[in-house]
Amino acid sequence: MVPMLVSHTVTLHLISLVILFGIATGSTLALLLCMAPWGNRRANRCLGMLLTICNLVALAYIAHIEVERLPAAFHAVFALQLLFGPFLYFYCRLLTEPGFHWRARHLWHMLPALASALLWLWQLPVAGGDLLSAPCIGDATCTASDMTRARFVHRAAAMVSPIVYSLWVLRLLRPYQRRIKESYSNIESVNLRWLRVLSYVFLATTAVAILVEIANWLALGRNLTPGLLQALVPLMLSVLLGWFGLQQRSIRLSVASPGDEPTPDETETQVAANSSPTSRKPAVRNLSESTAEALWQRLQLTMEQQKPYLEPGLKIAQLARQLDVPPHHLSETINGIAGQSFYDFINQYRVEEAARLLTAPSNAHLSVTDIGLQAGFNSNSTFFSQFKRRLGVSPSRYRSREA
Repeated sequence: MVPMLVSHTVTLHLISLVILFGIATGSTLALLLCMAPWGNRRANRCLGMLLTICNLVALAYIAHIEVERLPAAFHAVFALQLLFGPFLYFYCRLLTEPGFHWRARHLWHMLPALASALLWLWQLPVAGGDLLSAPCIGDATCTASDMTRARFVHRAAAMVSPIVYSLWVLRLLRPYQRRIKESYSNIESVNLRWLRVLSYVFLATTAVAILVEIANWLALGRNLTPGLLQALVPLMLSVLLGWFGLQQRSIRLSVASPGDEPTPDETETQVAANSSPTSRKPAVRNLSESTAEALWQRLQLTMEQQKPYLEPGLKIAQLARQLDVPPHHLSETINGIAGQSFYDFINQYRVEEAARLLTAPSNAHLSVTDIGLQAGFNSNSTFFSQFKRRLGVSPSRYRSREA
């Protein structure tokens, strides 16, 4: 196959140059992720593998559009598309579950890609009347090639897989979001919002690919193909990773997954805040009612006198050390008595502090942003959203109204 590829004159189209730029950028990022000494190294290597697979598929697509008479067996390489979803899923688990380890049972996630490649090789040579070929919809004279129609099952699988895995990742991120709120008072650097965005990008790209596929099978034109969208994935990933890289070093995930033992320095509980915010009956598992009430009184006194919430990076482990109690006891007390997560509990005090500072005449020269920072918030977005959520108006409006 190599001599045949070399013997052909290759004239790169503009779209091929764009895809090659994405491959070059993606390859550099994949190498950096695999070698980077910072962050979650196992997760970084998994993401590097995802980028590498995307690069291979994109490179195969360039060969598909630039080289004539490729052997039909070459298209088996497109079965790698079925690995996009699994590697995204494992990357999410490695980030959100510090105790996650590879097991032999996880290999079943890779089987669809292997089965797709073997199925394609079994179908060769391609025949229009093959059992797995799909005729064009509503138009027997459509221009879809026998190759396209014969790969109908494979193309359908390549669209279903990212949908299933992207939804799976979004489902994993929901409990993770709840757990980090039990440990952190500021979650901007650990909320994995970018991974949620990446999942939605996969979903949106797949939805567009499905629409394009339907249009093609209805013989409405072939100016755009699903393969082109998938070939652009390395470029999209590179853009997202470039943006995320600005905050990569600040992420230090220490949230324990269910079943893990809490660590002494960075501990958080898995107890959900099910109680009503107005409830004052402790709903704790490991403390008696009297012990929980006593801890709650100590916590209230500490918050009023020492104001630990003014520390922007405050974590529950730090506050627990200050009170000389296990972090999970403190978390259960806040959950059970206040009916709040640690994140909501601390930010409630910050909002009250900000409201006081905004109306103080001595702070008239300070901007709203400065007030938020003094109250313990480390970002404008969190300050504004928390303030408006609790007081119903923006900080600026509150200041002008109370002046």
